[in-house]
Amino acid sequence: MYVLTGATGLIGNNVLRYLLEQGEPVRILIRKYDQSLDGLTVDTHCAEFFSDEFLDQAIHYNDIIIHVAGYVNLTQKNRLETYRTNLQLTKRLVGIAEKKSCRFIYISSVDTISKSKKGIIYEPRSFDQYPHKSHYQTSKWLATKYVYDHILTGLNGVILYPSAVIGPYDFKPSKIGFELKKIIKNRILFSINGGYNFIDVRDIAKAIYLASKQTAQEQIILSGFHCQIKDLYHLISKIIHSKKVIIPVPIFIAKLFAIIHPHYSKIMIQSLLENDAYDDSKRKVHLFDELIPFEMTLSDTLKWLTR
Repeated sequence: MYVLTGATGLIGNNVLRYLLEQGEPVRILIRKYDQSLDGLTVDTHCAEFFSDEFLDQAIHYNDIIIHVAGYVNLTQKNRLETYRTNLQLTKRLVGIAEKKSCRFIYISSVDTISKSKKGIIYEPRSFDQYPHKSHYQTSKWLATKYVYDHILTGLNGVILYPSAVIGPYDFKPSKIGFELKKIIKNRILFSINGGYNFIDVRDIAKAIYLASKQTAQEQIILSGFHCQIKDLYHLISKIIHSKKVIIPVPIFIAKLFAIIHPHYSKIMIQSLLENDAYDDSKRKVHLFDELIPFEMTLSDTLKWLTR
């Protein structure tokens, strides 16, 4: 039996749908039911907070645990919620996985990997460089380190590191989905000289499923296609047939704007400027080779967000 956390989020909901399409039995652990689960027949266990007793009852021996649930916090608020969701829940699930001989698939983030300004970025070989950028990054780094340390001592697990994830079934929507909706709506767009590495959420779901079928105790980066912000704007304009006015903005102006605007942060700006030349050789060797083309991913994402 698959046990899935985070089934109402972008990655989790696509993983759930992928597992059901494969005919796999799935049990989901959620805090509350929402529209993302409408029409899906699935064994649902719901609790406001996942206590040890709740997890012990919901997870059985030899289950496959896919831990997707996380709290994405880029504004430095809600510190307690961030650590409780990203770190403490992960520790509890690792304990259950070890106790009940479960395969453990942990979804981390490329944000937890230390990056040089130039050069290829590989899966981390150690967790010596403690991050101080945000509650989100630090809590995910601590959780990833915890899983990694337990894999070294026998946990039957794998850590996957997705880059920026987009795609359909983004109900809430995600942080990136929220920004894409604003880009669709606005005619005037401000662009800085930076970009993201994007990957299709359906490729993530496929990678998680394939990783669950293996016994390898690995770390694997799941990266896709780099796209500069200005190029993203032009591509969105082309797909939705809506002409946009794109205004370049210097980095220092963007950072000043982030200080006064409640929906942005220096962390978001910095992530656009980081090196995202991720090595994807492990994904090709251990999971699969071909990715969904970026323009198809973006087109399907925009179609979903404007449905």
